[in-house]
Amino acid sequence: MASSGESAALLRVFPDYSADPVWTDRGMVDLDELPITDRLRSQLRQWARDWEALMGVREARYAIADEPEHQVWLERGRDYARQLQRELGDSYVVAFEEWPR
Repeated sequence: MASSGESAALLRVFPDYSADPVWTDRGMVDLDELPITDRLRSQLRQWARDWEALMGVREARYAIADEPEHQVWLERGRDYARQLQRELGDSYVVAFEEWPR
């Protein structure tokens, strides 16, 4: 927990290619280093892989082709970010970002 003279660390949730989807201003956070449940860790990693599928990485499309599915994926990401905040407590501030698209 952050002390009175310390601010909570900011974690941003968003996907990137072949990466865990949690970031600080210094770069990607290894989810194995966070004190979270294995279930949430697995969900976050699957969510990032799902983004790569939505973006058509294997097909070299690199664009969202299915907007309704993208909206479902975004809502799952928001839910995971809220759960991450609950599991980490107030030592962290978790922000969900709708980037990249």
